[in-house]
Amino acid sequence: MKKLLSIIIIFITFIFIYFLQSDFFNWFNIAGVKPNLFIIISLFIGIFIGKVYGASIGIILGLLLDLFIGKALGVNAIVLATAGFMRRYIYKKFIKRQ
Repeated sequence: MKKLLSIIIIFITFIFIYFLQSDFFNWFNIAGVKPNLFIIISLFIGIFIGKVYGASIGIILGLLLDLFIGKALGVNAIVLATAGFMRRYIYKKFIKRQ
């Protein structure tokens, strides 16, 4: 039940981020670069839940994003899965235990 609830929350977050990304951040750019909130959510899931879960959520959300946008299928899935899987490197590099 707890796993199903977390999947539902992640899916609702994906829908919210998709609309936020397509409407609000469409006009917001820094030196021609637009922020990508999907990479941030994939990294967040990878760091706080686990690298396998982050990579699998990254693949699923990336495929959904590719289906919604209509470009090449699988490009966003690979990028988001890599971002979700980079947990160990990011955790060791930036988070220091005292």
